[in-house]
Amino acid sequence: MELTDALAAIGLVLLALGGGTFWSFSTGVMPGLARTDDQTFVTSMRAINRAVVNPLFLLPIFLPPVFLVWAGLLDLTGARGWLLAAGGVVFLLGAIVVTVAGNVPLNNALEGSSSSATAARTAFERRWNVLNGVRSATSVLAIAVTVWALLV
Repeated sequence: MELTDALAAIGLVLLALGGGTFWSFSTGVMPGLARTDDQTFVTSMRAINRAVVNPLFLLPIFLPPVFLVWAGLLDLTGARGWLLAAGGVVFLLGAIVVTVAGNVPLNNALEGSSSSATAARTAFERRWNVLNGVRSATSVLAIAVTVWALLV
């Protein structure tokens, strides 16, 4: 196995784990929390946001572009390298930038909110879900592009 193949495989596995996290929130966690009362929602999201600050959660979100772009740069002579790099860049922009610029500030605002649970939830839920939808969709796209790269 070449270095490019190993980097691409690691990148794809991490990408699937990170993207799967966003997808799980979009399809299960947030719809489940939507069925709760405001206090339960706010308490649960605060607990989740504290719990996810750990390497098992963060590494699959922040490392895929490193491995995919690295693999792509080693193989820029054909479509495969460009597609690997593109998969990494799509995830970087659509998942990491959105997370850092959008979801994390909302998480921090929810954590520090002294408003009522209803007001805190109203300021948080819809905006967070839209941003997470972007992360989910771009994760799927990044996975598709990366798989395509491995098939060419």
